[in-house]
Amino acid sequence: MKEKENIDELLNSFIDDELTERQQTEVQRLVAHNEQVAQRLKELKKCKILVSSLPFEEAPVGMLEDIKTSLERRTSLSGSPEHFDRRIGARHLLLRRIVSAAAMIALVAVLAAVIYSIVATETVTKEPIVAYGQKPAMLDVKVEKPQPTLATVADKSVPQTTPVEFDCRLELTTNNLFAADAVVSRAIEDNGISAYNIPAKKTDKRIYAVSCSRQKLASLLADLKIVWGRFNSAVFSIETEQEGEYITVDAVATEQIAEIVKQDSLEATIQMAKDFAVLNRLEGLLPHRELALLEDESTTPTAIPKPRLTSSQKTIKKADAQIEDEKNVHLTIVVTGN
Repeated sequence: MKEKENIDELLNSFIDDELTERQQTEVQRLVAHNEQVAQRLKELKKCKILVSSLPFEEAPVGMLEDIKTSLERRTSLSGSPEHFDRRIGARHLLLRRIVSAAAMIALVAVLAAVIYSIVATETVTKEPIVAYGQKPAMLDVKVEKPQPTLATVADKSVPQTTPVEFDCRLELTTNNLFAADAVVSRAIEDNGISAYNIPAKKTDKRIYAVSCSRQKLASLLADLKIVWGRFNSAVFSIETEQEGEYITVDAVATEQIAEIVKQDSLEATIQMAKDFAVLNRLEGLLPHRELALLEDESTTPTAIPKPRLTSSQKTIKKADAQIEDEKNVHLTIVVTGN
């Protein structure tokens, strides 16, 4: 303990530049070879910085005279200058320790105040927003799990399913743009589908933006199937879950498009488009061979049902407002003339 005090006194003298050149060299060598002494020197330097940053206060009146009187009395009692010097050094060391401790306590108090202010601002509760004339309700911080609701008989008999919504594109090329454009626009109009023309930069191109339900799209494809063979090419593209990425089906048939759009999920729709893309690509590579082995019940296109009325059938029609709400297919039709 006494050795530590001597080291602290030596380091304090080194900081205050009170040592000789030889003593300073010895202290520097000791700090370079001893990590504990080096760490202690850093701590004492920080304490000196903290002490020097404290504000100066004026001493009480008469304090200087009292200290001089006390020192003269002790000097006369001891009668030894050497003893007097030691007592003065011990007093200075004690004073430094007291000041260092006070500085550390003040620093801890400031840090505690900062931490408390941060925590206090985060735990402030927000007042509820209440309309004029209403009484504010008490906030209940307890989070309760939602209670399960029992489905009624009507809910079980009529399952509430929302058809998936997706974007697709149909590109058609023809030698007779005027006739093909007339057929497409007439089919859109006859099926009561909401669509608008998008102005094209080139005169040999017609663009239609169509939004409709799957039922109306199937009816539109059934009307276009009559003239489908007159188109030079037909390419169908559907957007995947990643925006800007499309699955393209070359040489697509109307039955294939109907099979793709009738799926009840986006994953199944994309997978069906991928299957038809591979199938049509293989048929293009092997035009003189049938791919019966590659076709199964899941990929074989079915005939497009065209709604017709007979005298012995009862039809159930949806209201126009309900059909308009089911515009879950957004199709862009591009007709290009060669």
